[in-house]
Amino acid sequence: MDENIVELNIAIGGISKELLDVQKALDNYREKQKRKEAIDEEAITFVEKADLVIQKAERGELELTEDQVRRIKSNLVKILKRLGKG
Repeated sequence: MDENIVELNIAIGGISKELLDVQKALDNYREKQKRKEAIDEEAITFVEKADLVIQKAERGELELTEDQVRRIKSNLVKILKRLGKG
């Protein structure tokens, strides 16, 4: 029983870190966008991290809610359009 809890905590911690990385990249992009700075590098960082998280979720390596996946994909689409790649 305790072993299952430890494994669950490790899994949750991994998911949390992945989502925090994606959120941090999105926050950095938005902050630079507000200041009208060059944002391409931040946008690409977000796209790379978000794409990796989506791929892991689709392979079953990360358990995300449908809403989390939808929100990440929505932000991806918006940023890719701004970069002229969507």
